[in-house]
Amino acid sequence: MDASQGEVPDRKIAGFWRRLGAFVIDVILLGIAGMILGALFFDPFARMGAYARLIGFAIALAYFGIFNSRIGGGQTLGKRWLGVRVVDAHDQWLSLPRSLLRYTVLGLPFFANGLPIGSQWVLSTPLDYLLALVIFGSMLSTVYLYLFNRRTRQSLHDLVVGSYVERFDRATQPAPFPVMWRGHLVALAVIAVIALGGPLASNRWAQSKTFAGILSLDQTLSTQPHVMTVQVARGWSSMNGGKATHSLQSSLWLDAPMTEDGDMARRVAQQMAKADPNIADEDVVVVTLVYGYDMGIASGWKKHGYSFRPGELQ
Repeated sequence: MDASQGEVPDRKIAGFWRRLGAFVIDVILLGIAGMILGALFFDPFARMGAYARLIGFAIALAYFGIFNSRIGGGQTLGKRWLGVRVVDAHDQWLSLPRSLLRYTVLGLPFFANGLPIGSQWVLSTPLDYLLALVIFGSMLSTVYLYLFNRRTRQSLHDLVVGSYVERFDRATQPAPFPVMWRGHLVALAVIAVIALGGPLASNRWAQSKTFAGILSLDQTLSTQPHVMTVQVARGWSSMNGGKATHSLQSSLWLDAPMTEDGDMARRVAQQMAKADPNIADEDVVVVTLVYGYDMGIASGWKKHGYSFRPGELQ
């Protein structure tokens, strides 16, 4: 990072903590709204599975897009309470389309992460590389710029639309905004390369001996009735330095309130034991049945875990 990048003596730029505080307030407010909606529409959201995140994204997009535009005076409630606002390089409020694009760049990677788009485990198609760049590349770039772009405090979504977050003080005399250090562009290019390398790393990881059989098991469980999403993993635990307990674990997100269905859990565990070529190395098979929703802005779950010894599943 450029050594000259100390805080520029320009009081117009909102500092890191003030800006973060405003964002946290907004997230809390959205979370409260999400929990109220989740309580009212628990079952419909649960049946939507991961796609309930699209509802959360639409709510967040409307909130940030409208309030950060000229309609809301460039201020969400959090920004209003902490005295900051969003403007362009000419100290003017953003148009609504521009403000919506600004939040899309910020929020889409978060809400898209976890959606059932692209192939799971084996990532090799052009879409997978694009998703890796959009989701992980954008997330890493946003965090990097938030932390290290001290000169203008612009993050990725600000750079895309040319916006700034300034401290709102009517007594402050107009002053030009500083210019971002160009070295950050090199860092963003490096982050993009790292993100594009993610699918290659995932392929190697999925094909490694440690995770042998996990991919086929994941695909097998995904075809079961009422199962929307599956997560399979190997794990181990040790109590007080004793002998390690190795486990094969699965979490199944269901489209119906069946978390107390022990017979279903046993059938799933039997399939896991039958399909896993390394089941002899496991001490326990764990099945967790989950029913609930995740909107991104709020979530609610009902779940029940079941444990079986491999010898019980013959």
